[in-house]
Amino acid sequence: MNVEKTGNFPQVQSYNKAQKVQQVKPTLATTGEDHVQISSQAQEMFHKVSQAAVRQEKVTMIKQQIEEGTYKIDTKKIATDISDFWFGKQGESK
Repeated sequence: MNVEKTGNFPQVQSYNKAQKVQQVKPTLATTGEDHVQISSQAQEMFHKVSQAAVRQEKVTMIKQQIEEGTYKIDTKKIATDISDFWFGKQGESK
């Protein structure tokens, strides 16, 4: 058998075709600048995390005031908020 004539076998020909590398054309023009896009879901999650941090800070501050005995309750504001809620005046300007 002559080893130099392997190009005539179909198995070898298909192997050679599979080994060829095709050039990929870029689909976007490259400007040399990096761009980042953040999905609306990720932005919402970030906003919720930052709100939770602010809320935790407020809770910690109130706990400290309660322990020190310096926490003051605004009973008039509480009564107004309950009244507004009860009579459907939420969100109205005062």
